[in-house]
Amino acid sequence: ERSIVFLNVTAEEKGLLGSEYYASNPLYPLAKTVAVLNMDALDPNGPKHNFTTSGSAKQDLLDETIATAKKQNLAYATDPNPAAGHFFRSDHFPFAKQGVPAISYGSGNDWVEGGVAAGEAAEKTYVTERYHQPADQWEASWPFTGMVQDLTLLYTVGDHLANSHEWPNWAKDSEFRATRDETANKRH
Repeated sequence: ERSIVFLNVTAEEKGLLGSEYYASNPLYPLAKTVAVLNMDALDPNGPKHNFTTSGSAKQDLLDETIATAKKQNLAYATDPNPAAGHFFRSDHFPFAKQGVPAISYGSGNDWVEGGVAAGEAAEKTYVTERYHQPADQWEASWPFTGMVQDLTLLYTVGDHLANSHEWPNWAKDSEFRATRDETANKRH
């Protein structure tokens, strides 16, 4: 039996406190948690030609997301700045440490209107002028059409996982694989 949980955690900036708490005190056993699709980095601007994830962890969940994205004409772009360590600083990480396949999805940088130049300029402006600052707030001018595109992809992946008998896993050489494999007998 599978349950779908939509979890809104808080205090990421204070050390992933909300996600660490849930991963340590889950409502449903993490051994039976199919996957985590962290979507706290969606861009409210227009549609993109691509998407990205934080880090470069190899896993079935990422493979499935990439394959589903291709059907929706979205390409995958690897993390443009893995040295920044976003994989280890985002709310999916406490679940990964517990062995649950997890990705932190990010809207792409290749905008349908303006290409990579527009995407990179917008990212630079956001990080410089808004990220973790008082100006980081909702804007009435945002079209949210890019989020619709992202959420369509994430819904499709989540719906498939919720209604299948698949249990994604980490790549054989992943540091999270052994933890996931230890709980394999709890899944059916």
